[in-house]
Amino acid sequence: MIALSADVGGTFTDLVIADGRTGATYAEKVLSTPGSSDAICNGIERLARRAGVAASDIDSFVHGFTIATNAWLTRSGARVALAVTAGFRDVLEIGTQRRPQTYSLTQQRLAPLVPRSRVIEVDERTDSAGQVVRALSAADAARAADAIAAVEPEAVAVCLLFSHLDDTHERLLLEALRKRLPDVPVYLSSVINPQIEEYPRANTTVTAAYVGPAVDQYIGKLERALPKIGVRAPILMMRSDGGVSTVRAARDNPASMLLSGPAGGVIAGQGISHDLAVPELITFDMGGTSADFSLLSDGQSRMANERLLKGEVLRIASLDIQTISAGGGSIGWVDLGGAIRVGPTSAGSVPGPACYGLGGEHPTLTDAALITGLLNADEYLNGEMQLDLAAARRAVDAHVAQPLGVPIEEAAFGMLTMANVQMAQAIRGLSVERGYDVRNFALLSFGGAGSIFAPFLARDLGMSEVLIPLRPGVLSAEGLLLSDIRYALQKSFHGSLEAVAPEALREAYKALRQRAEEAFARDEVAPADRDMRPLADLRFQGQMHELTVEMPAAVLEDWWSAADVFELFRARHEREFGFADAASPAEIVNVRIEAVGRVRRPQAQQDTHRDDRDDNSRPAAPPRTRDIYLGPQTGWVRSRVMARSQLREGDTVPGPLVVNQPDTTVFVLPQQSLCVAPGGILRIRDREVAQ
Repeated sequence: MIALSADVGGTFTDLVIADGRTGATYAEKVLSTPGSSDAICNGIERLARRAGVAASDIDSFVHGFTIATNAWLTRSGARVALAVTAGFRDVLEIGTQRRPQTYSLTQQRLAPLVPRSRVIEVDERTDSAGQVVRALSAADAARAADAIAAVEPEAVAVCLLFSHLDDTHERLLLEALRKRLPDVPVYLSSVINPQIEEYPRANTTVTAAYVGPAVDQYIGKLERALPKIGVRAPILMMRSDGGVSTVRAARDNPASMLLSGPAGGVIAGQGISHDLAVPELITFDMGGTSADFSLLSDGQSRMANERLLKGEVLRIASLDIQTISAGGGSIGWVDLGGAIRVGPTSAGSVPGPACYGLGGEHPTLTDAALITGLLNADEYLNGEMQLDLAAARRAVDAHVAQPLGVPIEEAAFGMLTMANVQMAQAIRGLSVERGYDVRNFALLSFGGAGSIFAPFLARDLGMSEVLIPLRPGVLSAEGLLLSDIRYALQKSFHGSLEAVAPEALREAYKALRQRAEEAFARDEVAPADRDMRPLADLRFQGQMHELTVEMPAAVLEDWWSAADVFELFRARHEREFGFADAASPAEIVNVRIEAVGRVRRPQAQQDTHRDDRDDNSRPAAPPRTRDIYLGPQTGWVRSRVMARSQLREGDTVPGPLVVNQPDTTVFVLPQQSLCVAPGGILRIRDREVAQ
């Protein structure tokens, strides 16, 4: 079996081929082509030639992308119309009272994705018990469809009151819309997020509609382009929750693709955590436009069923990943107070950093790393891309050094330091602010830029060590190959634990299980490869937030014990928040099933690089050094320079040290040392700890 994965970032597209016949893996990085599949096609052709395989031999293709993320963040999604119950036209405008800065008098919310002028009221009403108060007639549904068509939408979101209890009216309106607007996609809240609370359900459904056309267009381009280069393997799309979905499922709920990009690295991190017996781990993925962080405790990543993104509540099952605007392409600048700032604007792949020579004129972190010697102009991407040091110096000088009146090297190091401060705070937010001692955690660094910054972060935070995988620049793409097909299904089920009717609960889980089985049948997942994991959202009565608790598998059959379920919830609540009142009654809010369909994957063991490992017949490479600038207090230090292919398992090398490899550059600080663990993983620790 030959498997292919591709992870599209803002600057680079990473591709990996794992050949199960030979056990070899091959990796490639190419510049991204935003909104186009050209980078993927070019990368596949290059990678297939290196691997000695034909594109038609590829059996599976797993794809992670940021199309949905970018459309949402940049507010460049579709023109959406929203259908709501009469009297609820302002649901998006009102939102909630949640705000990032509770007492700030000047903060402003983002404008809703759908303006009030495109919110259409529908003459219908269902009450909180799921009983119809005012029925939706065929004529009223047709009138609502006409009103929606009049605003010329590119996508339609439908969120009618209490449709999570009874979706009949949403289905009637869907039929009318299909007749009136046959080519416009329609997304129902009863499908996207069948859960209580009107605003989060409406906003999540609108988000699906907002990013849906962009996702659909991109998938369409990919489906047309791949056969032209000989790839006929089925496409699987990475989801926000760390699973993959078929193209059909991705189109049905594009909101599940919103955090597709960073998920692959977290999945790969779980494997590394297990292999090295390092259960407490923080993953750090730094690419060209952003840095993504996730915490693994006891070797398991945290899941979130709700996210607050830029002040907006989104009900999306996802890995708990925090993202900040700090990547190799993040632009440095000086604010009005004379302080260095980095981001959030990124140079991306076009025009890219000034040193790329593609027209970029603003200084980026890549330019700063080149000026300080952390990068070398002749060795970037294994020498395939020549960097322009003079252009980098001009950009930093004009935009940072001259405004501050400091030397260019000091300005460049200041940019790197500011980025480290921002990333360190993000790690504290994931760990210290949630009750974890960050000193007990290792930092797993990957992405094209992460291996330069990770040693500084570990030093500043007092973390136990830095782990750098064999191919850090493409680890997210490798993680895609470890993912299975996943469905996160939910159903409203509200009531006191003590009053739960076991038969009703069993029927609720049965309905979810049936939906999962039908989805797996469409995806051609064999029954033996299907797993069902029951969960439930629980809370103490009077609370406004829920905790998702894994239920005993027997709940899918005939088992039920209110006391045992309460104890599971109480223990989880105490672990999460540090307290739990055993005397307070609890209630169930939703039931869930996490359905996993195992995907066949190649058994690739051999590590294959573009630069190939040195063998004993080759003469040892002569030692090399170069100067690295480490700030005004330390100045320039002479650092040893090695190729990754020179390192063998068991080797220990003291810092300062630069390790070059095709997909990244690794830096080891003077007070640190590097050792090579099994599997080629680099472990960087303070020398005192390492000894």
